[in-house]
Amino acid sequence: MPTPVKVKLVVDDAANRITLMVMLQREGHVIVEAGPDVVISDDPTKARGMAKTTPTLLLSSASQIPETVEAMREGVYGYIFLPFQPGEVGMMVCKAAGHDTSQRIKAEDMLRTLEAVESEHILDTLRRCKSNKAEAARVLGIGRNTLWRKLSRINQNLVSASSGEKQA
Repeated sequence: MPTPVKVKLVVDDAANRITLMVMLQREGHVIVEAGPDVVISDDPTKARGMAKTTPTLLLSSASQIPETVEAMREGVYGYIFLPFQPGEVGMMVCKAAGHDTSQRIKAEDMLRTLEAVESEHILDTLRRCKSNKAEAARVLGIGRNTLWRKLSRINQNLVSASSGEKQA
């Protein structure tokens, strides 16, 4: 787990503020009102002012990129793209705090087999397609029969793993 970073949130939008709090606390960071290591703001004017004393990140949507780039020219450290992208908030907070993020990849993520990664991707795509196998096959770029065979193999592996049998 990375070193906890003290983060001050100056975010007016309640949904974004709550989402950031949950994301940051889940990664072990601490939300503070005073003495932060990093500030996150959704207001470019406030961000410019705080950037003079503390590394500051600005929440930015695609339509706000020009204004965000200008704020970065004036000292804002960087931005967090809206809608939030998995892993981006924690990575940007660590970078702004000066922590090395290269070691954040977990060992179990590095040692997963190609089959495990493929299975996870197939199941995630199927969930996103609301179990529509024809749509999932299209998104994955494979035929429906190929998807059916892969799902059968995944199901067999799950049954084998849950019954304690050794997988071949």
